[in-house]
Amino acid sequence: MFLERIIKNLSGQAAQSAIFKGLTGVFMFISISFLVRYLGEIGYGIWVLVFSFFQWGLYFDFGVSNVLKSKIPELISKKQENKINHFISESLKITILIAVVLLIICSLFIWRFNLNATFNIDLDLLFTKKLFFLNALFFCVNFVLSINKSLYIGVLNPKISELSSTISQLFFFLTVGSVFVLYNSTSIENKLVTITFLNGINTTLINGVFLYLFFKRNNYKPILFQKFNFVISNEIFNNGMKFMIIQIFMVIIFFSDPYFIASYCSPKNVSVFDILNRLYQLPLLIIVSGLASFWPFFSQKFHEKQFVWFKSTFQKFQKIYFIIFIGLIIFTILSNYLIRFWIGDEMNASVDRNYLILMMFIVLFRIYFTFYANFFNGINRLKSQIIVMGLTALIKIPLTLFLLKNGFGLNGIFLQLLFFMLLWAIYFKIESTIVINKMINE
Repeated sequence: MFLERIIKNLSGQAAQSAIFKGLTGVFMFISISFLVRYLGEIGYGIWVLVFSFFQWGLYFDFGVSNVLKSKIPELISKKQENKINHFISESLKITILIAVVLLIICSLFIWRFNLNATFNIDLDLLFTKKLFFLNALFFCVNFVLSINKSLYIGVLNPKISELSSTISQLFFFLTVGSVFVLYNSTSIENKLVTITFLNGINTTLINGVFLYLFFKRNNYKPILFQKFNFVISNEIFNNGMKFMIIQIFMVIIFFSDPYFIASYCSPKNVSVFDILNRLYQLPLLIIVSGLASFWPFFSQKFHEKQFVWFKSTFQKFQKIYFIIFIGLIIFTILSNYLIRFWIGDEMNASVDRNYLILMMFIVLFRIYFTFYANFFNGINRLKSQIIVMGLTALIKIPLTLFLLKNGFGLNGIFLQLLFFMLLWAIYFKIESTIVINKMINE
C-alpha cells in the first residue's frame, strides 16, 4: 500500500511538472515569435549569442545545485532532516562566491576582447560590450536566486520548480508582446537593451519571490554570515565536481554550436539553428521536465534499497516512450505548417524541412538518454557519464570545425548530434539494465 502511494505521488509530480513545463514551452514559443519579428533575423541572432553566452555559466556552479537534488532526499530517507539546513546554507554561500568570481571573469573577457570580431556582430563595439556586461550582471544575480529550483526538487516538490519557470516565461511573453506592439519603431540597439531589461528584471523578481517562499514555507533558515563549514563544503565540492565535469561536457556538446556557426557562417545561420532548437524545445521541455521529477525519487528509493521498484519503473518508461515517439512524429508533421506562422515568411524561407526530421530523431534519442541519466544521477553513479560525455566533447569540437570549414553547414551539425544521441541512448540503456539486475541479485 505504501509503495502504491509513492508511485501515485511520483506520477502526480511528474505529470504536474510536465504540465507546467508545457505551459512554459507554449509561452516561450509565442515569445520567440514576437522576438523574431521585433528584433529581425540578424538582431535575433545577436540576442541568441548574448543570451546563450551567459547560459553557459549556469553549468559552472561546481555541481552545487545537482548535489542538493540528491543529498536532500538522501537525508530525508535517513531521517537526518536536521542536517538539511546546514547543506542549504553552505550551498548558498558557495553559490554566492562562485557568482562573484564569474562576474569578474566575464567582465575581464567582455572588456578585453573584441566581441564584434569574434562573433561577426555588426554593431558599435562599445555598445556590444555594455550589452554583454548588463546581461552578465543579471545573470550573476539569478545564478544565486535560481537555486530555489534545486531546493524544491530536493524536498520532493519539483512541480513548484517548474511553476516558477512558467510564471517567469508568462511575464516575459506579456512584456515582449507589449513592446512589440507599442515600442517597435526604434533602433536595434534600443531593442536589444529593452529585451535585456525585460528578461533580467522579470527573472530576478520571480526567482527572488520563489526563494523567499521556500524558506517561509519550510523549516529551513539560511545561515549566511558564519564561516564556511569545511566538512560540509568539502562534501558538496567532492560530489559536485563530478556533476560539474558532466555539465562542462554538456555545454560543449549542446551549447557551443551557435558560436562556431557565427564564426564560420553568420548570425543569420545562428538564427535558423536556434529557431529549430527552440521549436523542438516545446516537446522536449515538457517530457524532460516530467523525467526530471524522477531524479529525487531515484535517490530516495536507492537509499531505501527498493530495487524492484526501479525495474518496474523502467518497464513503464519503455511503454511511455513509444507514445512519445508517435507524438514527436505528429509534432514534426504539424511543424511543417506551424513554422511559417510562428516566425514569419522571411525566416521561414531559410529553414530546410529536412532539418525537422533530423531534429525529431535528435530529441527522441535525447529523451531516452535523459531518463537513464536521471537514474545514474539519483544513485550518484556518474563515472560512465563522465567518460562517455568526455569522449563525445573531445570528438565534437574538431568534428564541428571540420564540418563547417568544409561546407557541410547546419546539416553536418544536426547529423553529428543525431549520431551522438543515438550512441548515448544505446549505451546507457544497456548499462542501467546491468546495474539494476546486479542490485536485485545482491
